[in-house]
Amino acid sequence: MNGRVVLVGPEEEENLSLRYLTAALERAGFVACILPFNSGDDLPRVLGAVVDRRAPPILVGVSLAFQWRAKDCLALVMALRDRGYAGHITAGGHFGTFAAEDLLADFPELDSICRHEAEATIVELARAVDAGGPFEHIAGLAVRDGGSVVMNPVRRPQDLAALAWPDRRGEPPVCLGHRMAPLVGSRGCHADCAFCCIAAWHALADGGPRFRTRPVADIADEMAWLKRERGIDIFVFHDDNFFLPGHQRSLDRIDALADALDARDLGPIATVVKARPTDVTAEVFTALRDRLGCIRVFLGIENASAQGLRTLRRRVAEHENHEALRILDELGIYVCFNMLIFEPDATMEGLETNLKFMERYGDNPLNFGRVELYAGTTLLARMQAEGRCRGDYFGWDYDLASPEMQRVFRLAMSCFYPRNFAGDALANRLQTTRFDVEVARHFHPDVHDEAWLVEAKRLSRQLARDSAAALREIVEFVTRSLSQKQCGTGFQPVRFQGIGIGSTPVRGAKPFVNELSQRLRRTEREIGDAAGRLEETIQTAVGRRCRHARPLEMAAASP
Repeated sequence: MNGRVVLVGPEEEENLSLRYLTAALERAGFVACILPFNSGDDLPRVLGAVVDRRAPPILVGVSLAFQWRAKDCLALVMALRDRGYAGHITAGGHFGTFAAEDLLADFPELDSICRHEAEATIVELARAVDAGGPFEHIAGLAVRDGGSVVMNPVRRPQDLAALAWPDRRGEPPVCLGHRMAPLVGSRGCHADCAFCCIAAWHALADGGPRFRTRPVADIADEMAWLKRERGIDIFVFHDDNFFLPGHQRSLDRIDALADALDARDLGPIATVVKARPTDVTAEVFTALRDRLGCIRVFLGIENASAQGLRTLRRRVAEHENHEALRILDELGIYVCFNMLIFEPDATMEGLETNLKFMERYGDNPLNFGRVELYAGTTLLARMQAEGRCRGDYFGWDYDLASPEMQRVFRLAMSCFYPRNFAGDALANRLQTTRFDVEVARHFHPDVHDEAWLVEAKRLSRQLARDSAAALREIVEFVTRSLSQKQCGTGFQPVRFQGIGIGSTPVRGAKPFVNELSQRLRRTEREIGDAAGRLEETIQTAVGRRCRHARPLEMAAASP
């Protein structure tokens, strides 16, 4: 058995989903590799890498994890067939799982869909393809039988301790000379937010728990291997729930992992985690900071208003958002967060609550946008039941319940797209600037200058306050326009991550949007230039300190 398998998907950082699949295939005796497909511009390169070979792969797997990238990925599948690729093409991921029946019905170029966690499924599929079939016995697979789509039995969740560690070929990302690696210590989520597809995805699994953890010893062994063989200093945990239900259980697990790492003598490391506000206590995060070197927390704020939290089904009270940020600030732990301030039931009062929250906690890098309707979520089901959706399974659009809020949203997205969502969006860039500060502070206290932290906070605060002020200008414009009964045409809808944002017109909007956008761009240039100077200062200081440091050797193979 030596068939070659190619997996295609985003790889802007190490894609653990694809890398776990690659490791499973390699363990089973296949030759497997990943072809990065980060945008539609990569299509010619990926296409050539598959078809322009003397021996094409027996199986191509395409990641359909991101709904908004699905059309790009399916264009690649169609192009593979047009160029004569005759092997088996499968797909998988969150979107692929939920939309399997539609995808197989609408795209004959696809042969199958791997549903849910697919390490075992894709290995069995590769064996069947290598042997010439059949496929109907493979649990977790959706296939065709004549003109109909057949959903094979769902595969039970896998034992995380039995999985091969993810493939780690290639250069890792680096911050100030410190190598970084993503990893997970668990799978699934014990929350049930209305807008999130993760909990829904795991809930469809066959009777297994929605949330599972890896043994602490296995996590520690992987971290020790990454440190020893690849020189990794910064471990970025991508767990949907790094913390367990119950603060004492979380504290016990943190201590157990720290003890295991101490026994393996890793030396100085840093960690990055995600958290819900309800996970945060002083005791838990003191241990996380002091014992696991936590230098950044991505905190799931999402919304600061009681109404917004109810719509999103966050199971978080308003005061818990504030308390979590207070504790993390007192502990000196860097926090960043997103806010879904435009959600189906958003009100002007709720928006003002969110704007005050942004101003109050603007020292922390933040971003904001709209709740999107993702496949499999209870929010999508609710909006469909209410007849508020338009589009199809590739992307559902909707209007906010309040016409005034819908107009505010449309104008906001027109003005804020470069700041919040473009490839070089400043709101995201400031997260990186602050991370540079924290890495220098953690690993290089002898050269760290406290003025760097002061400046990073100032830049974040300036951007947050400018955003809040601009959003209030938009609210005032919409309110004034409506009071003057000047609703008419004169504004074209824009696109947001491939999904339309409606077409309710606002008369006179174009001059207003142009003028406000110009002011926002000027502020962004000012803040961006200052961030660049800060980054250069930090890099120069750390580089001078480490100039004579010996480069670490890279390991080319996975464990």
